[in-house]
Amino acid sequence: MLRFLISGAVYLVGVAIVLVMKPSYMFTPDGHWKEFGIGKSQDKYTPFPFWLFCLLWAVISYIIVFFVYDRLGMSTESKEVSDISLDQEKYDDSDLYYDPTIKTNTQKLKKGYYMLNKKATRMAGVPKYVYLGEESL
Repeated sequence: MLRFLISGAVYLVGVAIVLVMKPSYMFTPDGHWKEFGIGKSQDKYTPFPFWLFCLLWAVISYIIVFFVYDRLGMSTESKEVSDISLDQEKYDDSDLYYDPTIKTNTQKLKKGYYMLNKKATRMAGVPKYVYLGEESL
């Protein structure tokens, strides 16, 4: 959602700049919008009118924000994990192990493959996985 708000702000700034500058390619000398037209008088017609600029600028501003937003690592959207293969040697033989980084007891996972349960994850707010079975050799 934040990505849309930022791209909307970038869009509005771009449109405001064009409206203040009023380039002669889109506007007449007295400040009115030129109509769309190719092969006609360039005093009243243009192949790139203001409405076409607005449409293209909306797409371009979203694409710019989309790539810059992800490049800066600001994305808060969770990355989906389809399969997780867990290595048994990472865990001790007890039923529970203590992870000092999260300060909670976590249940030991069986060796095998797990898949993200999207519905349960949405409802619980934390990732929930479904055990698919033993790792095959």
